[in-house]
Amino acid sequence: MRASPYLQRRQWLLRLGLVVGPLAAYAQTPAPVLTSNGGTLFVNSGGTLQVNGGYAQTGAALLRTGGTATVAGNLSAAAASDLDLAAGTLNVTGDVSSAATLSGTTGTLQLSGAGAQALGVSGGTVPNLRVSKAGGTAALTQPVAVRQVLSVTSAGSLTTNGQPLTLLSDASGTALIANLGTGLVTGNVTVQRYIDGSLNPGLGYRHLAAPVFTATVASFGSGGTTPVVNSAYNSAANPGAVAPFPTVYFYDQARLATSPATTLSAFDKGWQSPDALTDAAPLGGRGFTVQLPGASTLSFTGPVANIGGTTPLSRASGATAAEAGWNLVGNPYPSPLDLSTIAPSQRTNMDAAFYTYESTSQYGGGYRSFVNGFGNPLLGSSQAFFVRVSAGQTSGSLELTNANRVTDYSLQAPVRRGAADDRPQLQLTLSGQGLNDALTVYAQPGATAGFDREFDAAKLWNPNGLSLATLAASGEALAIDGRPAFPLGQPVPLTLQAPQAGTYSLTATDLANLPAGTDVVLVDLTAGTRTPLLAGTRYSLTLPAGTTAGRLQLEVAGRALSTSSQLAQQLSLYPNPTEGQVQLVRPAAWGGLQVQVLNSIGQTVQTTRLSAGEQTLNVQELPVGVYTLRLTTQQGQTLTKRLVRQ
Repeated sequence: MRASPYLQRRQWLLRLGLVVGPLAAYAQTPAPVLTSNGGTLFVNSGGTLQVNGGYAQTGAALLRTGGTATVAGNLSAAAASDLDLAAGTLNVTGDVSSAATLSGTTGTLQLSGAGAQALGVSGGTVPNLRVSKAGGTAALTQPVAVRQVLSVTSAGSLTTNGQPLTLLSDASGTALIANLGTGLVTGNVTVQRYIDGSLNPGLGYRHLAAPVFTATVASFGSGGTTPVVNSAYNSAANPGAVAPFPTVYFYDQARLATSPATTLSAFDKGWQSPDALTDAAPLGGRGFTVQLPGASTLSFTGPVANIGGTTPLSRASGATAAEAGWNLVGNPYPSPLDLSTIAPSQRTNMDAAFYTYESTSQYGGGYRSFVNGFGNPLLGSSQAFFVRVSAGQTSGSLELTNANRVTDYSLQAPVRRGAADDRPQLQLTLSGQGLNDALTVYAQPGATAGFDREFDAAKLWNPNGLSLATLAASGEALAIDGRPAFPLGQPVPLTLQAPQAGTYSLTATDLANLPAGTDVVLVDLTAGTRTPLLAGTRYSLTLPAGTTAGRLQLEVAGRALSTSSQLAQQLSLYPNPTEGQVQLVRPAAWGGLQVQVLNSIGQTVQTTRLSAGEQTLNVQELPVGVYTLRLTTQQGQTLTKRLVRQ
């Protein structure tokens, strides 16, 4: 028996991944219109719904998206109905006029019409809003709040049209704008910024920046506190005695030479209180430190940055030059930054390291550093960070572009260096008094025992009083220390700072990719002890308040190996497979190296001599394949390594 038209239509919808409540009226006309008066219309994950015309929800109708529903026309929804953007995409090419209750956690409302579109939703928050228009402008007709991502993917733009547009932020995450095409977001946008209180739930200084144009210093009080400014702080010999004591500052490294303060360290002389709450908080060019409680939420309203820009940087010359050059820069975007995407060409006369402050108490906190793939490269929306103009320079600049922005909402949590990094490395953590500070030492071809602007992060001493650093051969204290190769030719001295006298511990939290035969030893010259370090090894010691230098040092040394296989374990070969160049990292004691490259039938196809300290072997001219490296040391010892040319 032939099925009724009702059943035929229902079976067709089911094959598309749809489950329909009371079947909506559906007319086969050149511009059919789907009207739903009641029941539930599901678009399941993987399923599609194409409405070749307008779609109207009346009565108690519910549309729930899991797959993709496309309305090639206008979409309207009555107040009694529901739009559930549970997942998937609701794509509309016409106007949206919805008084329905709007819900959903990960779904996307997409506007993709060829011309102008109107967007009006009044029943809740849009999880994700995507403007995917080849041209034209989408205009708000009602307030809209976005929970996760507002993306502009092509040439079409979005204008707020005088309506409130809010990027929400709370403990679960902060919404962001992703400029993925040439389209713009124009008009005033309210950008929220939740202050994470996991490290410090109380008052503390947070390094912040306004993510909108036209912001003032007063906007940092939108979280429920009123910022305090006092220009008397800037001219006081004892700034700590000034009343009222400021709770917001910017940083001017030129003040190291002009500040009359006699009670501050050289670095701290750079802090300056704004003159008034009405002072501008310029987008991107200036960061601020502001005392705020944890778990509060700031709110900034104004136009947002849609394209990149360049921030000028400076470093004083003269007597204060050694301590100068620090610039507190703000993230200009209503989205996170991935610092690892900033190319050297975007940093003019600037060290490669970035420094982000994390509050741990009302006046204490610590700096986390990122350089050359080590550390945490993620910087949040509305956050500020320190960079430094390189020694010997008086000016520099930092260029940021849309390519440096994070466009994935899931990247809210700290992002760490990937496990694929095969450079030899070790990390020590100093702990005590409820505080922690980490130090990284690693091997990198081209690095030296001194300060290297591309490989090292200078140590910014933590205001909480707990700090751990190496001391470079140049005398600079380092938080991340790149060395030419492991084993090291000389000990690495450590400098420690303790907030108060007491018992502290040093823990080897990470030792990875060390050449075979390499021993890492912590030497306590005061106690006369030598402690071999393995991952997890902990060494306890008693420290006085303040700085302890000259007591501890690291030795990264190699044991004598005799057989070819033992020698081969001391050699690091990377990347392998390689597309053209490979690094041969070996103990300095080997000196020069004779390298023969043999093909799969044992024929020598390339011979190279690497001098002492030279590590780069170029095999770009060799065909793709598997090769054997035969290496001969200056001492006449021979070893072999397998190499893949891809």
